[in-house]
Amino acid sequence: MSEQRKHFHCKDVGYDCTWELEGTSEDDMLPIIEQHAAEVHNLTHFKAEAEQHVRQAIQRNN
Repeated sequence: MSEQRKHFHCKDVGYDCTWELEGTSEDDMLPIIEQHAAEVHNLTHFKAEAEQHVRQAIQRNN
């Protein structure tokens, strides 16, 4: 059985940004999302609240 694909859209967490990511695991996706946030949006650290917001956005996009 194949794993369900997960999707993240940067715009879903409030940025005017078309960047998106697809993967199979939130835990694998989070470092990539964090890197994008740092490089493009100058968000240099993820707080627990931001991580939770991102996880919720990934779940909404399943």
